[in-house]
Amino acid sequence: MQTPSQPRAIYYIVAIQIWEYFSFYGMRALLILYLTHQLGFDDSHAIGLFSAYASLVYVTPILGGWIADRLLGNRVAVIAGALLMTLGHIVLGLESDSTMSLYLALAIIICGYGLFKSNISCLLGELYDANDSRRDGGFSLLYAAGNVGSIAAPIVCGLAAQWYGWHVGFALAGIGMFIGLMVFLSGHRHFRNTRGVNKPALQARRFVLPTWGWLLVMLCLAPVFFTLLLERNWAGYLLAAVCLIAAQMVARIMIASPQHRRALWQIVWLMLAGTLFWVLAQQGGSSISLFIDHFVDRRWLNVEVPTALFQSVNAVAVMAAGVILAWLVRPGGSSALRVWLKFAFGLTLMGAGFMLLALNAHQSQLHGHASMSMMVAGLALMGFAELFIDPVAMAQITRLNMPGVTGVLTGIYMLATGAVANWLAGMVAQQTTEAQISETAVAAYGHFFAQMGEWTLGCVTVILLIIGVRRVLGNSALRMAASED
Repeated sequence: MQTPSQPRAIYYIVAIQIWEYFSFYGMRALLILYLTHQLGFDDSHAIGLFSAYASLVYVTPILGGWIADRLLGNRVAVIAGALLMTLGHIVLGLESDSTMSLYLALAIIICGYGLFKSNISCLLGELYDANDSRRDGGFSLLYAAGNVGSIAAPIVCGLAAQWYGWHVGFALAGIGMFIGLMVFLSGHRHFRNTRGVNKPALQARRFVLPTWGWLLVMLCLAPVFFTLLLERNWAGYLLAAVCLIAAQMVARIMIASPQHRRALWQIVWLMLAGTLFWVLAQQGGSSISLFIDHFVDRRWLNVEVPTALFQSVNAVAVMAAGVILAWLVRPGGSSALRVWLKFAFGLTLMGAGFMLLALNAHQSQLHGHASMSMMVAGLALMGFAELFIDPVAMAQITRLNMPGVTGVLTGIYMLATGAVANWLAGMVAQQTTEAQISETAVAAYGHFFAQMGEWTLGCVTVILLIIGVRRVLGNSALRMAASED
């Protein structure tokens, strides 16, 4: 059976996604190592700043989604976000060890990410009708192909940082984002049927200035605001306030759209399960990266492999697994998995990965160093798991086809699985530094990894039990209906 061809515009979306992944994951691979090696932060301080930045990056997509839905349209929002991210990475690439310069660069990236991240998925969703069978395959393609950038980024930026300095590695991330933007702009003719700028709304005058004027003021002040949050460690307060607003927005959408309520509740539960998954997955940039840096024997063929390069492993796994997932969701395929079974499978793989890391930490206690091959295997399992989480949830959100709220719902999903998950991931990762007070460091990591694996596999058991109970109850109801007939 032939797979239906995808819309032509998807290839330009995939192209900018590749380079966005390159810029984001290139910088992410270097950040915590830069904080500990170059700026002299201790592990606890570095984890705190890393998680604050990572959480704020995912706070802004909810506002970015609102701006795109009401004012700019998804395509223009993506372009503006890409420009800001390019600028932020270039500022980070300036030769300076000032913490204020670091905070400002991170703040600009946070703003750009807000306009880009949720709206690139919504732009892809605009290419399909509500019942288009190509939708799931398109989102899987976007997710898997984007990881081409995240495979190359830690290798290119990591080696550049090791050979030429940290700031060269950061600057390369910005150059990558700019290349992606140029490619995306070259395909403008393929986006003629997508929503454009809402000119009447932008020109409407509110409190002296037109709306576009207030938008410019906000774009100028936002980096200053986020710089202060990072400098004073106030990110948690903003996150709590935004979560309350997001919960209220979801409640209002449910009240206003009773016909979509059942689907909206499913998305809420997907958000909660996705948050659990990403609390675990985001350990890769903090606690797992520090474990590799401190304890893994990284010598291969008499060459020491930079710690940053390990960030490519789960992206390679995502690429390899993408082929399998595309087969599972092909139109008419008899082995297509249900949404919650996909989530359960993804969480199972994540739990298995952590149990393997716990075993590796135990081996380190016995032999004096952790195995690089076992580390790679654990990270690969975690990367494989990702394809069973986000593409599934994002496809469900855009399938709702609710004009004016799709971008907001996507932003709220990013808030839960990105901002909240990263904040909680930082809090959880602090266990590895606190436990070192009374235990050896490697034992603390081993205990931590084992706990993560046990909790995850426990959650999988709960999900499977709920699926089983619902299936039994559903079959009972069908039998009763049949007997009455």
